[in-house]
Amino acid sequence: MQDLVEFGNAISLVMIIDKIRSPDGISMLGKLPPDYFEKLRLNVPPHLLKLLADVITVLLNRINVPKIEIEKVTDELYERRFQEMFAFIGDYDVQETRRNARQEGRQEKESEMVIQLKTEGLDDEFISRVTKLPIEKIHEIYSTNN
Repeated sequence: MQDLVEFGNAISLVMIIDKIRSPDGISMLGKLPPDYFEKLRLNVPPHLLKLLADVITVLLNRINVPKIEIEKVTDELYERRFQEMFAFIGDYDVQETRRNARQEGRQEKESEMVIQLKTEGLDDEFISRVTKLPIEKIHEIYSTNN
C-alpha cells in the first residue's frame, strides 16, 4: 500500500479503496498520511472528480457503508477536502453498527410484547416465562412506557 500512497493521484486512491475487502479494513482510510491528501488535492484534475466519486461510491457500497456516509465522503471529494473525506471513517465499524441496530430492534420487540401482555392482564411471572425476561426488567419496561 505504501507504493500507492506515494503516487498521490486518483488511480492510487481507487486502488487503495479497492483493497478494502471487509468493514474492518475501512479504518485504514482514516490512517492515510496527511501528505497523501495534499498530493491528491494537487494531482486530481477537476474533470475527474465525478468519475472518482462514482468509483468510490461503488467500492464503499460493496462493503455496506451506509448511503449517508458515502454521501459525506463524496461531498468532501467535490469540495476537494480530501483530508476530511475519510475522517469520519476512522472509528466506523459496520459490524458494530449492525449489532447495535439488531439489539435495539430486539429491545423494541421485547418492550412491545411486555406492554401487550400486560395490557391483556397477564401476570408478571407468566410474562417472564414467555419472554425470558427478569421480572425487574418487565416492571422497568412497563413503567417506562406508561
